[in-house]
Amino acid sequence: MVPQQTGSRKRKAPAESLSSQGSAADAEGPLLPKKQKVVVSGSRDGTVALWQMDPDMFNGSISWQNDAGLPVYTHIRPRDMETIPRSSTSPTNHKVRALAFSGKNQELGAVSLDGYFHLWKARSTLYRLLSIRLPYCRDNVCLTYCEELSLYAVGSQSHVSFLDPRQGHQNIRPLCSRDGGMGVRSLSFYQYIITVGTGHGSLLFYDIRAQKFLEERASGSPDSCPGPSGRKLKLTCGRGWLNHDDLWVNYFGDDFPNALYTHCYNWPEMKLFVAGGPLPSGLHGNYAGLWS
Repeated sequence: MVPQQTGSRKRKAPAESLSSQGSAADAEGPLLPKKQKVVVSGSRDGTVALWQMDPDMFNGSISWQNDAGLPVYTHIRPRDMETIPRSSTSPTNHKVRALAFSGKNQELGAVSLDGYFHLWKARSTLYRLLSIRLPYCRDNVCLTYCEELSLYAVGSQSHVSFLDPRQGHQNIRPLCSRDGGMGVRSLSFYQYIITVGTGHGSLLFYDIRAQKFLEERASGSPDSCPGPSGRKLKLTCGRGWLNHDDLWVNYFGDDFPNALYTHCYNWPEMKLFVAGGPLPSGLHGNYAGLWS
């Protein structure tokens, strides 16, 4: 693992979540041109916006510097923007926290902080298909999609819930992270294995088919194959960087495990990138690590 400093502060952007895609040519209905790129953003005000990226912005036909050598910026407006429905129980707490795209179905899943999952048809415009109340409603902050299983996974304070929007019931029971209530902060699928990044600085691996966590291999004799040890396979991140300011000195005074807010696999090179920072509000820090 290689921790590295990536900045001096951890900030939240107005756009809470992003999902990018290339437009498809075989879906029904009006579509964007084949070579256009699309970005979908989810925001704190409860809106989901679809942005069309102009290829000329990337192929050099637009100058990015003026005569004085200063950068020139371009502003764009969303092609379409929709507001998620407000729940009656929490009408002001409808931030969009995570997005996940299904290329096969040309659909976009969204999770809002009031405990709902929303499904949108994403073509040249956004069309909401349904909204579902999640079984675990606290700290729903991450979302991923598995093409092989046509399944969404939602991370909450202590569970990962699995959703098939076309089924009226859940056929896979939720898994409990059991990570001290620090929450599930990032998720990703690879075939039937889901990787869980926690708020306690660890990565866990769950087999959907077996419905259990992967286990460490027990060390055996040279003549025998190692078997499972009964302990969960867990990767734990390092300390990273933490700003020891007055808030930390007065109220914390100790290092905290870094919440793992994102992770990404590079399968051809068999590498795993992980990044995050301190979970408590007001603390500033960051962490980045590379596993091989």
